Amino acid sequence: MKQILIVDDDAQIRECIKLFLEKQGFRVFDAPNGVKAIELCKLARFDLIIADIYMPGMDGIQFIEELQKFSPDIKVIAISGGERGHFFTSNMPLHSAMHRGAFCSLSKPFKMAELLHAVKEILALVDKAV
Repeated sequence: MKQILIVDDDAQIRECIKLFLEKQGFRVFDAPNGVKAIELCKLARFDLIIADIYMPGMDGIQFIEELQKFSPDIKVIAISGGERGHFFTSNMPLHSAMHRGAFCSLSKPFKMAELLHAVKEILALVDKAV
């Protein structure tokens, strides 16, 4: 069973994504920020990580950079509603995440079908690489 980690400071978003992906047959874990996610990544192996960009403590960009130091092969989907203070309109953070190692990105709000498509596509690539 594939293991996915969801990293987002919004508990409702984490829970919604978690329940959806569990219904699709994945084993899903979650963390409220990058610091907790790094701790989990050092304890367990994940096939895929879905990480928000704006979070307290360690944001998604910092999380991706830290993750790359010890686990550069883990695929990350970056998610974001945009830049805080700018009415959530900027896609710059998602572009920045892609340049720092995220495999793909989705702007919030996204459809669960979009997320599932990205998850399945990435996991298929991971399986081919093994």
